[in-house]
Formats: sequence, structure tokens, C-alpha cells
Amino acid sequence: MEWTPVVWKEYLKNGPVGRNLPDFSHAGYCMGDQPIPDMKTPVFDVTESRFGAIPDDGLEDTAAIQTAVEAAGAAGGGVVYLPKGRYDIHKTPDSPFLQITYNHVILRGQGSDESGTILFMGAPGRAERVRRLGSVPAEKEARHYTAVAVMGKEAIRELAVFTQSVVRGQMDVTVSDTSTLLKGQTVVMECIDPLIDPKNPFPEKTDIPAQLTFPFKLVQAQTDSYGDTSRKHSWIAGIEKILDRQTIRLTRPMRFDQFIRYTPRIYSFNGLTGVGIEHLRIESAWPGNYRHHKPFEGADGSIMRTATEQDYLWGGIWISSAVNGWVRDVVFKNMTQGIILTHSAQWTIQDIGFYGHDGHAGVTIGWGNDNLVERVDFHARMVHPVTVKMMAAGNVFTDCKTHYEGRNTVTATDTAIDFHGIFPYENLFEKMNGFYICPGGDVSVLPHAGVRNVFWNIQAPSRIEGYGAYGGDSFVQTYDYGSTSSKTPATMYEHFPQAFYIGITRKGNRMVSIGDSKDNRSNEWMTVEGLNCPGIAIPSLYEAQRKRNQTTHSR
Repeated sequence: MEWTPVVWKEYLKNGPVGRNLPDFSHAGYCMGDQPIPDMKTPVFDVTESRFGAIPDDGLEDTAAIQTAVEAAGAAGGGVVYLPKGRYDIHKTPDSPFLQITYNHVILRGQGSDESGTILFMGAPGRAERVRRLGSVPAEKEARHYTAVAVMGKEAIRELAVFTQSVVRGQMDVTVSDTSTLLKGQTVVMECIDPLIDPKNPFPEKTDIPAQLTFPFKLVQAQTDSYGDTSRKHSWIAGIEKILDRQTIRLTRPMRFDQFIRYTPRIYSFNGLTGVGIEHLRIESAWPGNYRHHKPFEGADGSIMRTATEQDYLWGGIWISSAVNGWVRDVVFKNMTQGIILTHSAQWTIQDIGFYGHDGHAGVTIGWGNDNLVERVDFHARMVHPVTVKMMAAGNVFTDCKTHYEGRNTVTATDTAIDFHGIFPYENLFEKMNGFYICPGGDVSVLPHAGVRNVFWNIQAPSRIEGYGAYGGDSFVQTYDYGSTSSKTPATMYEHFPQAFYIGITRKGNRMVSIGDSKDNRSNEWMTVEGLNCPGIAIPSLYEAQRKRNQTTHSR
């Protein structure tokens, strides 16, 4: 029998205020208001003599493809076209990597199947230091040495400061001066925690982390969550209009209360826009035998591949400091890392497939907001198929599917919705087939998640095995339940404060619980509706919110 969630009715009445459902309607390329463009000209065919790439000849093609990318960039944008065949890139450890550093450059193949366009990465990324995602400029992070890297400029310039506090759900902001701001402008917003002392931090001495994890109580071991890593929070926003000399209207509602004591500021955004990667296949020479955070050892115990290489250096696509872009119709085969998106917003990642050897992570978003990930199929087993971390917010994962079940105790691969610490908040996971929440992150960055993440119309796998000795059927788990109020698996959900679990079912007509209960309930920790009840009348919260906004704006 069909049923309508109460939380949806409350959202229709009052919007994304207080502890109501967040607004996800602006996720994706150009906030979902424009289709992804199909640019026809100019075309820069990498096989032309002026570029010189020759598919299927077994020779390095990186420089030829990069020359075509540079030519498209110099022309103000264009299609870098790769006809069918295999192109060898980064063939040796010393050969170059592909980078897109220009607006409106489209890297387009001729199909993502085995007879289409293949970018074949012959060697891993450089064995440099892997740091906490987004903590250093992109070019200093080893994970950017991928098959394709989209790298925008990170320099920012202060434009205005808030002169009044704003609350969650508010779109109008009073600022010092709007003369430096423009209608339609993309900007960076930043808040700084006034209580965190980077040199002498204490878990009780926080403001922004306390708000974004309430009612979770930070503990001593969670050093990064109340330390310098969490002192600043920045995100990308858009200006819908200039109302007067001191007031702007944003393109979407605020996601948390921003008090004047946070010294909220508006900065310029100088990264990339309009970059696309489409219709191709990314493969690598990585031979497999994955172990999570462990090296691959030979028969004599010698290290053949380091843990860093195994986890991070066979990467597909890196995206940093970029907005309004897309990755579509792309297959990854034998890659340990698929797509990483950081300090970026309003990307659409759609129609993606993972095949081949077991690996580390599929689609990862950290320090990113309002991105749309849809129709991703996981045939290859991953430790973290989909991940949000590092204050990621407003991201939508919809219509994704795992084609395997169960936890592999050797590789640690699983069907996980992964929250990896530094409180990612107000993200939506919906219409997910075969997933449950099995998060990661070291203790210093916990709790796994921030406030008001939404899990909507998800079918959990029949095999829910989770961590350690816990053998229950809870949809949400953590290895660190010792930091929760009961210090038992019964309160694992406390690592996901104020979460919404709406319409969660399980394959095989099996029952699923939240913690140790199968009851619907609403309290300071969570809202649970329709647990083990199929037939939700709103199958996609994202689409329902978009439809509501379109109806409202048309009046």
C-alpha cells in the first residue's frame, strides 16, 4: 500500500528550516536548470597530424592529447575528440599526466564499451605524500596524479562580509557592500570557528563542529574534529540577484545557522567552469590483489606495491576547484580509485560503471557541495563505493546499484554508503539498490557524519555484515560505537545525528533495523518512517523537490 512520509508534508508546509528536511533541488550541472550541453564545435581531433595521437600503436599518447587540450583551451573551449581505440597515457612512472586547466574544454570519446575509446593508464601516480583530502592545494596532493585531472585556480579575493547573522533556510543575506558582487556570480563563502584554538584544542571548545554534529558529544580522541582541520568551513554558492546596496539573494537556502561571531565572508571563485568528460573508458595496468590500507607482498614477504599505491595511485578522474561540469558515460576498469571531487560544486556525474579488480573507492566527494551523482553501477567490488567527507554538503546520490553482496574480510570491500569524517552534512542518498551505511575514517575525524543526512527509499542488501563481531541487521553501523552514549552497537546511529531514514527496506523480504530497533520514531537523533514498508509515494525526494520549486517559480 502506498504511503506518504510525514516529513515530506512538513517540508511542503515550512521548507528547509529548523530540523526539517534539507533542500536538495539545486544539485547538479547548473543547479539542474539546464541540460548538459552537447557542444559540436570547435573540434580538436587528437589523431590529427598537428597533435599526433595514434590509437592502438602501443606508444605514449599523453603529450599528443595534452597538446589538443591546450589548443582547445587557447580557443576559449572546444571538444577534444578521441576516436575509437586505445590511447596509452602515463605509460611509465616518468611520463606526464593529462590535465584540464581551461574553461569549457570537453574530453569526448566515441563510447565507453570495450570497442569504444579507452584511456589506458600504464603506471601509477607519483609516490608522493597522500594528505587529508582538501587540506593542501591540489597540486601538492598525490591523488591528483590520475588518468585525467581537472584543476582550477584556487586563489580567492575577499568581496564582502556579512553584517547580520543568517539562519538555516534563509536566502537573503545582509552584507557590507554589494557593489563588488554580481547577479549570477559564483562565490566562495567561509566561516571561522571563534572557539577553536589550533594550538591548544579541546573537544568542549568548539562552535561550528558542535552545531554541525549536535547532539553528538565530541571526545578527546577526535582531535581533528575539534582542531585546526575543522576551524574553517568554506563552500561554493551562487548569487541569484542583488536586492539593494547591502542585500543579496542566494540561489539556494542556507544549510546551517551562520552567526556574526563566525565572521562569515564572501570571496571570489576563480576556478574552472563548463568542463566535461564523456563517452570513454578508463583502464589501467594495475594487476589487482587489492588489500585495504595494506601493501601487496610477494611470496617472500617483500613489498611489491605499497599501501599508498594500492589505495590511491591508480586513480581515474580528479576534479578540484571547478563548477558546472560533468562526467557522463564513463567506465572504470581495474582502477583502485574512480572519481574524486573536491572544493567543487554543481557537477553532474551520471551513467558510470565500475568493473574489474576489487578496489578502494568509487565516487568520493570532500569539501564539495550540491553535486549530483546518478546511475552508477558497481560490478567491481569497492571498499567505499560512494563516499562523502570533509564537510561535504547538499550532494545527491540517486539510482545507484551494487551488483555484489557481502563483506570480503580479505579486501574489506562491501556495499557501503561511506561517511568518512569531518562531519559531511545534509547529503541525500536515495533509490540506492543494495547499499547500507558502513562508514570509515580514522578516529580523529569522527563522528562519521554531521547533521541531517537523508536516506530515502533505499533497498539494503540481504547480507549486512558490517564491522567486527556485530552480527545484527542494522542499516547504519560504525566500528566506533564505544564513543556513543550506550557504548554498544544499539546506539551506532549516534554517529549520524539528526538523520532521516525514510522508506528503508531490504532484499529478500528480510527485515532491517536502525540500531537495535525496527520501530518508526522521531527524536533528537533521528527520524525513522516507513522502515520495512515498501510503497513510498515519493520515490525520489530530489525530483519531488525540483518539481515543487518549478511549480512555485512558475506562479
